[in-house]
Amino acid sequence: MPDKSKKKKMATNPFSRKFLFLILAIAISISIAVIAFIAISRSGEGVLSGLSVAIYKPPQCPCCSEYARYLSSLGARVEVAAIDDTDGLMDRLGVPQDLRSCHVSIVEGYIVVGHVPADAIKKLLSERPNIKGISLPGMPPGSPGMPGAKEKPFAIYSFNSSINLFILTSSPP
Repeated sequence: MPDKSKKKKMATNPFSRKFLFLILAIAISISIAVIAFIAISRSGEGVLSGLSVAIYKPPQCPCCSEYARYLSSLGARVEVAAIDDTDGLMDRLGVPQDLRSCHVSIVEGYIVVGHVPADAIKKLLSERPNIKGISLPGMPPGSPGMPGAKEKPFAIYSFNSSINLFILTSSPP
């Protein structure tokens, strides 16, 4: 005759086979969800990996600090220097008056003025044109580091001794 006490013990055991499979299925589902979340949250990471950027900004400018955080979030190594005379620096660098903004950056020998989106910087570095730099003049709403929504496509200019439109289809930051 079978031992009834043994059968009863198995039925009340919370760690039955079905229960263990249920726990395993839940754990696997949670693991997959966490991995997917990490992959999605890092999808923009590394766009500027390994790139060194030096930003020169006025001491009290919060949007310049936000721009530095934007570049850092995309993998760039950013050094920020607060200087009192950004106009004097832009004079020495040869940045035309019409193309100035609150800060200026140096990226692999190029001058990058203002809140220039990462895709423009990538285009500049992939094409390596014979220019001094590029600029997104002023402080357009919705540009990296600036509050507000992007109102129109960004006009990014290249410059040497003359100013030209730097052809770029810029996506939102």
